[in-house]
Amino acid sequence: MSFCRKCANIMSGAAALALLVAPGLLEAQEDCVGTKPGGGRAVSSAELYLTRAQRAGKPEDKRNLYQQGLTELERDMERRADNPNPRVYLLAGRFYVETDRYATADSAWKRAEELWSCYHATIDTFRYNAWVNAYNRGVRYAGAEDDEQALESYEKAWTIYDRLPQPQIQSGSVYANQALNPEISAEEQGVLRDKAIAAYEAALTAFPRMEPGRLSEDRVLEFGRAASFNLAQLLAMDERFEEAAQAYTQFLEQEPGNVDAITNAAVVLTRASRAYNRESLEMEDGPEKEALQAKSDSLRRVATDYYEQLVNREDLEAEDYHNIGNGLAQIGLNAEAATAFEKALDLAPYRANSLEQLALALFREGQYDRLLASANLLVQRYPLSMNNLAMLANAYRELGQTDSALAILQRRELVDLELMQLDLTNAEGTYTISGQLYNIKHDAASPVQMVFDFYDDAGTVVATETVTFEAPPAGAASVLNVSIESPALISGFTYRRPDTSGT
Repeated sequence: MSFCRKCANIMSGAAALALLVAPGLLEAQEDCVGTKPGGGRAVSSAELYLTRAQRAGKPEDKRNLYQQGLTELERDMERRADNPNPRVYLLAGRFYVETDRYATADSAWKRAEELWSCYHATIDTFRYNAWVNAYNRGVRYAGAEDDEQALESYEKAWTIYDRLPQPQIQSGSVYANQALNPEISAEEQGVLRDKAIAAYEAALTAFPRMEPGRLSEDRVLEFGRAASFNLAQLLAMDERFEEAAQAYTQFLEQEPGNVDAITNAAVVLTRASRAYNRESLEMEDGPEKEALQAKSDSLRRVATDYYEQLVNREDLEAEDYHNIGNGLAQIGLNAEAATAFEKALDLAPYRANSLEQLALALFREGQYDRLLASANLLVQRYPLSMNNLAMLANAYRELGQTDSALAILQRRELVDLELMQLDLTNAEGTYTISGQLYNIKHDAASPVQMVFDFYDDAGTVVATETVTFEAPPAGAASVLNVSIESPALISGFTYRRPDTSGT
């Protein structure tokens, strides 16, 4: 079972944001701490350059004017190093932003606020406005598929204002998608995943610091869910299972009952439990081994609780119950797994993999009377399977029905071809059964005709396809693919030979 049923809903774009109007530079003076801002030649000159730059039409003229204003301010910073004017640093931050030096602007505004505490609200607004500009540039670059420039812009936005999560969520999305590139090495993929993980972790730190009114409640929930869910997915891919489970738990605090998150959390906890158990088995007896085993048991219990929550629900889809059954089987809860597979079959009665897994769970649990019914269905629906016939023979033998078991084993000896590893997939209304055709003792290169029936969730045949294959050499397997287009939803299939006398 993969660590997730659905891929992460990674955000790849965002709408541009509007700027707030900056308040005046003078604020209420009550309870201010520090050096009171003053005027002077540098401030007057800088404000003049700022006004002229804002009115200039050409980008190069603007930049020259901003740089001239900065020269005045930086000269004042140097000259008055022992007696700094907070207003100089406040203005310098604005000039640094306009010349695309966000890290330097951040330092200047921090210094301004250190010198005069009542600058906080003004600087917060300046920071937010700079954030909007940088973030919007990142969105535009992302829309143009320029990842490098987008990431640089998102980093600038985060540097200047780290109380909104969007830049880091978008950066995480870029890195995560880059990590999926099959043309780069596994090591490079790992590095990119680590960058994506770091970005999502940073995004989550923004929420407690968020200024009221900067983000609606709906958007807070949306971004919080995206960051925590995608972080969990990436941590699971990195096999950091306990951390992944914590991220899923954080997601579930915002969206309780989400099936994907609960299922994924149970899976990663199961994997963490198994890892601790394997590690403990390699150790000598002692307190350290006991501690690891206790940790393994604890994680397994939490995973079991998650699975039991899911298997007791009545509002899930067949795919959900099937995945839940797989997870329960992985932690040895075969009776509960059988219940989950039965629920999947109630919704999609001809789902082959659910029926197969149900039979296996019943076999492991030793419920041979129930196994007999399931194995009989498997043999009826999928007769060219050595495993299905062996499962049915075992059920008869365990129930003391020796003659029936021998009859099935004799039938098994007559099978000349086997259909193996069959799987049904759907791509926009095109349903494909894929697997292998294995030649046990059939004439090589001779035609093999098979009839496939396709079923909907009600167990009704909605399509039938007759296909002729060429048998591979004896002892070899060939690829098997059967595709049909159907407007009706198909959830299962069976197969048969036109003449079944030889099976």
